[in-house]
Amino acid sequence: MPGKAGTRRMFRSQIDQVRHTTPDFEDRAAAILEARRRMPQPAGLLAAGALRPEALGRHGLAEAIVLAQLRPAFFVTPSGIDTADAIEADPRLLALVTGNAALLHAASRGVGRIDLLHHASLPFAGTGFLIDDTLAVTNRHVAAVFAEDLRGGYRMRPGRFGTPMEARLDYHGFVGAETRLHAEVTGILYIARDHEPDFALLRVVPQGDATPLELLGVPPLRDRRPAVAVIGYPAEDGSRNDPDLMDEVFRGRYGVKRLAPGFVSEYSRDAPVLMADYSSLGGNSGSPVVALEDGRVLGLHFAGRFMEANHAVTADVIAAARRGVLTRLPGTALPDMDAPGPEAPVSPGADFAGRNGYDPDFLGTGDLSVPLPGLGPWQAAPVSDAADGALRYRNFSVIQSAARRLPLLTAVNIDGAQARRLKRRGSWRLDGRLDLAHQIGNELYLRNALDRGHMVRRRDPGWGPGAAEAEGDTFHYTNCAPQHEDLNQKDWLGLEDYILEAAETRDFRVSVLTGPVFRDTDRRLTAQPGAEDVPIPEEFWKIAVMVHADTGRLSATGYVLSQGRMIRPLVESAFVYGSYRTYQLPLARIGAETGLAFGALLEADPLGGPPGETALADVARIIDGPDSLVLSPR
Repeated sequence: MPGKAGTRRMFRSQIDQVRHTTPDFEDRAAAILEARRRMPQPAGLLAAGALRPEALGRHGLAEAIVLAQLRPAFFVTPSGIDTADAIEADPRLLALVTGNAALLHAASRGVGRIDLLHHASLPFAGTGFLIDDTLAVTNRHVAAVFAEDLRGGYRMRPGRFGTPMEARLDYHGFVGAETRLHAEVTGILYIARDHEPDFALLRVVPQGDATPLELLGVPPLRDRRPAVAVIGYPAEDGSRNDPDLMDEVFRGRYGVKRLAPGFVSEYSRDAPVLMADYSSLGGNSGSPVVALEDGRVLGLHFAGRFMEANHAVTADVIAAARRGVLTRLPGTALPDMDAPGPEAPVSPGADFAGRNGYDPDFLGTGDLSVPLPGLGPWQAAPVSDAADGALRYRNFSVIQSAARRLPLLTAVNIDGAQARRLKRRGSWRLDGRLDLAHQIGNELYLRNALDRGHMVRRRDPGWGPGAAEAEGDTFHYTNCAPQHEDLNQKDWLGLEDYILEAAETRDFRVSVLTGPVFRDTDRRLTAQPGAEDVPIPEEFWKIAVMVHADTGRLSATGYVLSQGRMIRPLVESAFVYGSYRTYQLPLARIGAETGLAFGALLEADPLGGPPGETALADVARIIDGPDSLVLSPR
């Protein structure tokens, strides 16, 4: 939970949101303030000044309005969402709930109360919801009530009289209804460790009309505060909440299915967590946090108290976990991983005759020359027609890693003044100048969640008379690396455009170096015939070099597409989690992480400085658009 200062900041943010959506907000606050003054107070506390309304101030009372008067918890019934039997709702939230009631009710069908058998005292542990036909997600701390880790596997904990506990999702649990729709939990697939996001994955038996909820693969935009709702089974918790206020908001009925709307109040892409101001209680642990506009899951509720803050693991974390576990599960409805895929065609070496490749002197000679970086400990794969190991294509070159079977780095010259817009075309091919043992084709991308990620963008070398030829050259496996399908690349792919369009860039010319960040800890796919030896990189780097229009000197800026590993310390997790962001950071740091030597370019870096011991969080800049770039010395 956040400290008092953080909670106050969250409250004030929530209050500001309500001011914008509730025209009579100030009148409500004044009325509550006047009522508060008239309330009888315990003499001792009143004498000490602790209960004086003036000491609380407008914000102190407004907090109660925000979370007690405008954040109801609607009953979910078999036929819909009951908005009548509840406290007053924020008008905007109420309009969204009523306007989208059908899709929200449909989403609620896959949400269930996790009922327990043979537990000594608890009838249920929390909430869970379907994310695949036989896969449900809940919180780690919920699963830990009935399951435990045992020598790398999981088993149900001993219950009353030593009988193993049983768990099942009841998708009904409606107020005033005795019907049940139970789905047995038949296996524990994963329980996150304490240092990981708070989630667990359960195997369940398909049941009735309960259908999986749709996960939003990327988190909400940073500049949005979307309207959301938590769907779950809040439990009575008088020890931590005011009983009267709790009974007012929850109508004295607990452990039944609810939909409680609110707004996302805080979100950082540097951590896989969002905060929201809906009303929740203990039984909401494991509930989906869904967008009111479309019912898609934005997060997995894992912590919160009524009148305080609510926290949720972002849905992209759960989506990554689902991908990871489904590729390993026996009996899941996945295609036959042993079935051979079509072999990629090979471009004969003779087809590349006359290709110019990357030009180090594209921006100028002497101090303006930009040679390829030194490879350091890396070995380039031998190329049949090039002693220097460079695969030359039209307007760009590739250095292929012999050990990783992927590009170590690419280098492209971009001439914005001669750029040609071409329709996307091309089929992926292997390069006949390389031994097949040093490259990987379509077998790496079959029947999984990996996409072929261009290192040199398709249109970057597409300028001048050879534009069409250059674009076709980008469709070689030597120019791609595996990237997760949910990768958010908007700012990453826009970097070249940002720089070409910047006033600081002379003659609309840029040279760009790009590549994966190879680490010894990169994980391999567990069942990928023909590609089991290829570790999957988790981060990518890019260096853009231009001649500064004012100084006439080189400006070299470095960027990483990262989930945070290069930005802050992370322990290994069983699943890739967190959202990718684009960061600008010193070239020296990229060199230290990749082992590549960038030579004189280090002196052209506006961020400058040696790698040192400075925390990356202090030197990395999040890129949210062209105005975020630092292209001149500070």
